[in-house]
Amino acid sequence: MKIAVIGGGSTYTPELVKGILEISREITIDEIDLYDINEEKQNIVYDFLLRYVKGRLNLKKRASVEDAISDADYVVFQFRPGGLKGRELDEKIPLKYGLVGQETTGMGGFSAALRAFPVIEKYVEAVKKYSNAFIVNFTNPSGHITEFVLNYLGYERFVGLCNIPVNLKRHVAEVFSCDTEDVGLKYYGLNHLSFVEKIFVKGTDVTRQFLEKIKEQLSASLEGEFPAWLLDVLGVVPNPYLRYYLMEETMLKKLRSQKLRSQEVMEIEQKLLEIYRKASDIPEELSKRGGSMYSTAAALLIRDLELGKGTVHVLNTKNNGSILNLPPDYVLEIPCYVREKLVAPICQGEADTFALPFVHAVKVYERLTIEAYLKRSKKMALKAILAHPLGPGVEKARELLEEILKANEEFVKLE
Repeated sequence: MKIAVIGGGSTYTPELVKGILEISREITIDEIDLYDINEEKQNIVYDFLLRYVKGRLNLKKRASVEDAISDADYVVFQFRPGGLKGRELDEKIPLKYGLVGQETTGMGGFSAALRAFPVIEKYVEAVKKYSNAFIVNFTNPSGHITEFVLNYLGYERFVGLCNIPVNLKRHVAEVFSCDTEDVGLKYYGLNHLSFVEKIFVKGTDVTRQFLEKIKEQLSASLEGEFPAWLLDVLGVVPNPYLRYYLMEETMLKKLRSQKLRSQEVMEIEQKLLEIYRKASDIPEELSKRGGSMYSTAAALLIRDLELGKGTVHVLNTKNNGSILNLPPDYVLEIPCYVREKLVAPICQGEADTFALPFVHAVKVYERLTIEAYLKRSKKMALKAILAHPLGPGVEKARELLEEILKANEEFVKLE
């Protein structure tokens, strides 16, 4: 089996390789190919990995994406179009207009998506041509990209992955002193806009107990951004990103008062690359980079896609009857049975009425954004950002769009 990693120079790659090492006890992995457009970063990470794996895996770095994905069984997308400088602008520009500036949510997510679409399109076409591999996507905005690939590019062997449901299951397991395999979730929505309506431990509904046990902990960990009364009203476990929708004023004030997360990540990344130049083991500093458990989630998904035992993973894929009061072609973040090279959404009944307007509004925005890209249309792009709950009003929409397009002109041009 061959696994290709596009974005192999990422400082996350050592954690991904660690996960692959662990699953190599259960499945045979013949080769891991790394490709990155940043040759310097790729060389640093690759040399570190050679010291880390000590011959336990066959690692190769490739000079072209075609070489990396040729005859691959699985391809992992974990690249960042525009790099961290692009992310910095995604955060800065919306804040200038009094809007939430965030990597994947709101107008920052819109900007990131416009940069990602042409790169994703190019790489998916290459996968079709050279391998027909199963693609596991981490590239943000992950759910929006999965919508693009499944419903517009038509490549079905593709899923988006996020660490939030993985970490939630771990948290539930800690609270109830059980294994993560004992935890079941009624989980639905979009990536970074999800709702956990029910939590089960060994088949018993523990939702209310879990909310009560974590109420004070949640409020403290999010600095009061989810007050206890809100948890009582919602009756669901909130995705942390719901803060941007339900507490926009609070989040704007917070974002304006602190260093941009992109700037923090740039500093962390530079420190990690310096450590990687000399180290032979994964450093503790990697935990500060964020995205904990991404790599474990990816490795376990690849293992289960290969073994086909019908384990459950929360994935971004087409609804296909998982949530009965949402359209079947919506790409949602939902639990799926994982079979051999196949994901099958689990029927969960209907979504809570409270969740529906959020999901519908952001899905309409996602599709308008994709159509704006495919048609290279400014008019369609304006409709997209006006439709988003965290978008601008008419007064600022055209000026904001022009600034975002100027920042991303290397990747996309709209007329």
